[in-house]
Amino acid sequence: MKRLHLLGILTLCAIVAAPLILELIKADTGYILISLGSTTIETSFWFAVFAVVFGILVMRWSYILLRAILRSLGVSWAFFAEGRSRQLNARTQRGLIHYIEGNWQAAKKDLLSVAKYADQPLVHYLAAAHSAHQLGDMETCQALLSKAEEVAPENELAVLLSQAKMQLANQQCEQCLATLERARSVAPRHPVVLDLLLTVYQRVNDWAAVQALLPELKKSKAYTPEQLHSLEVDAVCAVLDTHKFNLDELKSYWQKLDKSLKQSQVLVLQYCGHLQRLGAEETAEQQLRRVLTKQWDARLVELYGRVRGGSDNEQLLVAEQWLRERPGDPDLLLALARIAMRNQLWGKARSYFESSLQLQKNPQAYAEFAALLAQLGDHQKSTELYQLGLLQLTTHQQEKK
Repeated sequence: MKRLHLLGILTLCAIVAAPLILELIKADTGYILISLGSTTIETSFWFAVFAVVFGILVMRWSYILLRAILRSLGVSWAFFAEGRSRQLNARTQRGLIHYIEGNWQAAKKDLLSVAKYADQPLVHYLAAAHSAHQLGDMETCQALLSKAEEVAPENELAVLLSQAKMQLANQQCEQCLATLERARSVAPRHPVVLDLLLTVYQRVNDWAAVQALLPELKKSKAYTPEQLHSLEVDAVCAVLDTHKFNLDELKSYWQKLDKSLKQSQVLVLQYCGHLQRLGAEETAEQQLRRVLTKQWDARLVELYGRVRGGSDNEQLLVAEQWLRERPGDPDLLLALARIAMRNQLWGKARSYFESSLQLQKNPQAYAEFAALLAQLGDHQKSTELYQLGLLQLTTHQQEKK
């Protein structure tokens, strides 16, 4: 019914318009000149208009006729569309296989050839950009990343992460940080963004930034407590090594640290080493004593033997108490030898040196024991010990090679 109504309206319009069109044709027929090479075609304007309209109608009728014929044969237009879709899918799969195999040139070519026809072109452009990156074509890589962001602005994070990873691989740390800051503004707590930021900060030795990032890493729950503790220890170690603290600043920084960090043997060793260098040996001795009472560590014992407490005699008594609990500990015996020397207890020092060297050959212990014997007048034995220490040191160096 609607079609008949529309047909009636069109017929009425044609009847009304026909006299007007005839008057226009009579008034001015006009002409059109077409030149193709040496061939010239000239016709009236209105004939050309009718010819174009007639051509459009013929094409429309031909389309309807062809469609009817194909339908009678059981073939639809969807068949051709599906064929093209199969070709695009096949090329996409081939491009992805090349990508997985590392055939970057072929992957880039195949993926770009179908990207503009794909429903989700983002993957095509990102994979092609990575392929260009692997080929060292950074200009094309950047252009493809821009194209990926253009076709899928809602997936900006994926583009930024891909770009950051490529910049990091190229050691472009400053550019990578700028990209990651953009990514962080999009997804502040995304675990991959935080992990990449951590990697870049570590690579540029910005440990203060690592410390500032740690609370976010904890919230992300992407790291185990052990990994986070290790990161905190590394960060504090780096700060202690690189920052030139005076004594008050060093103590203040240490006091602000979390209790778990103050129990780290690595950090205690480093902190006490700095205290010793800054002349606060008594503070270092007290700190080492507190830690060693709870946690035994050979490196801390070695440093305990080198620092000088408020009372050499008291320090000796403390170390001898530990020896009763740990008889035969070569590191503790060496520490006792050094403390005994500071107390000018030459006999005890000699005994402790001998006991330590029987259990563990130590070039430094040989040298210190030799110096003690030389001071006591036993030059022959002192010379022998110097030779043994030199031989031990040479052996250690060869083993490292």
